[in-house]
Amino acid sequence: MTYFLCELRKRGYFLCKLFWNSLRLIRAQRFKTLFLSSLFLASILFVNAQNDLRSWNSAQLNFSFTKKLDLRFSHLRGYNISNGFSSDFSQSSIHIDYDFNKRFSMSTGATLGSFSAADGANRFVLRGTYKIPLADVLNWSNSVQGEIHSSNETRYRYRLIYITRLSTKKRLDFLRLSPSVSYSLFYNIGGNPIQYYDKNEAPTIKQTPDGFHRGRLSFSLNFKITKNLSLSVYYMMQREFNLFSDDNHKMNILDPVTGRIVRPFQNYNVVGTTLSFDFNLYKKKKKSTKRIKGINN
Repeated sequence: MTYFLCELRKRGYFLCKLFWNSLRLIRAQRFKTLFLSSLFLASILFVNAQNDLRSWNSAQLNFSFTKKLDLRFSHLRGYNISNGFSSDFSQSSIHIDYDFNKRFSMSTGATLGSFSAADGANRFVLRGTYKIPLADVLNWSNSVQGEIHSSNETRYRYRLIYITRLSTKKRLDFLRLSPSVSYSLFYNIGGNPIQYYDKNEAPTIKQTPDGFHRGRLSFSLNFKITKNLSLSVYYMMQREFNLFSDDNHKMNILDPVTGRIVRPFQNYNVVGTTLSFDFNLYKKKKKSTKRIKGINN
């Protein structure tokens, strides 16, 4: 306990010293953005030094054809920091987004992940989102996402995901910053079946562990660097569980025959960045100051 407190004090002193020394160097806007992002990531690494840590980094191109229709291309690379920064997976995706009005939008697309066995399966995605303004300060969005996965994914065939997100309605004056927090709850359907046993270790039923088995809590900081360029820095915690699952639909169970854990939980933390390039391909109509005939006469 004494050793832990000493280490905590040393790390706290180091971060404070780093903070005050760095303040002298962050006069320019780009240095402020870089510094705040680094501080955000450093604080996460400090708090979660003992947990399995991964890094997800992506770049995306967003094309706006109209005020309502967008096309998005993205590529994501994952690394396992706890395992010597080894390569984890690589995925590319394409999505089409359409805003029906200020509150309701739809998104559909596909993710290609089968470039190698480690990259996982391909999947098709459809999402609906409803946004609610709160006190003209915050936006609260709730989404339901459905996924169909290829046969390379053995843990599930389909997934339903509920996503709730809270963000500022307008960017802050400081660094044109937009913070947000979100939580995602996953419901798995299908995949490879699991053999279940009773208390006497006799086989009972073999079926897929359908149910709520994963949650993700994310914190994000989005910086508007230029008109067409923005950077998001986020931290995500993934935890798997058996929520509302009976004994014949659970994961992470002991096989009495082999003595191994079947479908073990995958719990880890992610530090990620997303670099976005946004391009408007339509011309905004200028407001005319001329009086139209037959109106306001």
